[in-house]
Amino acid sequence: MRGQSVMPYALRPMGPHDLDQVAAMEREAFPTLWPPTSYRRELKNRIAEYLVCVRDGEFVTVTPTPRKGLLRLLGRRNKPTLPVQVPLLVGFVGLWYQAGDAHIVSIAVREEYRRRGLGELLLIGALEMATRRGQQVVTLEVRASNDGAQTLYEKYGFAKVGLRRRYYADNHEDAVIMTTGPLGGAAYEALFAGLRSGFEERHGEAAREYL
Repeated sequence: MRGQSVMPYALRPMGPHDLDQVAAMEREAFPTLWPPTSYRRELKNRIAEYLVCVRDGEFVTVTPTPRKGLLRLLGRRNKPTLPVQVPLLVGFVGLWYQAGDAHIVSIAVREEYRRRGLGELLLIGALEMATRRGQQVVTLEVRASNDGAQTLYEKYGFAKVGLRRRYYADNHEDAVIMTTGPLGGAAYEALFAGLRSGFEERHGEAAREYL
């Protein structure tokens, strides 16, 4: 990888074995979110795409949540769900694609893995995915009080373009709407390339299975 150091993390598309860990990270990061996101349904959502951040060489044992379907409706029992060992996930990001706008609907990092550059890595992944999909801009909402996140987003070319009043259910805090300039424009391409290169110089390169 161009002689640079390598991060012990990788980004890849979310799969069925990731659902329990992603749901747990959502509960940790957004404890007041209701109803919780149905990530099994999101896997089938044609306008949605999710990336997970994997910690290399670390695994956890999980017992997959049984699917609710025809067998339950017929009163028949599913086969016992056995524990499986899966790679440890430390973060995720979700995008919805709508009319040229890639909307970051969720981004989270496990609490014990924060302040290691992983939020920025996930943002880079989201921007790369949106560019690969031919989207024109990337949009997101962020709490009005979250100055740190807003600073990161502004660094990556997001501008404040609006406000959603009383957007968050837990404390009725406003959400700031932020969006990038045109992803395909020369100015943004140069900005993003420089920021991505700077990130890799500071933290090392991460394997990315979606490119």
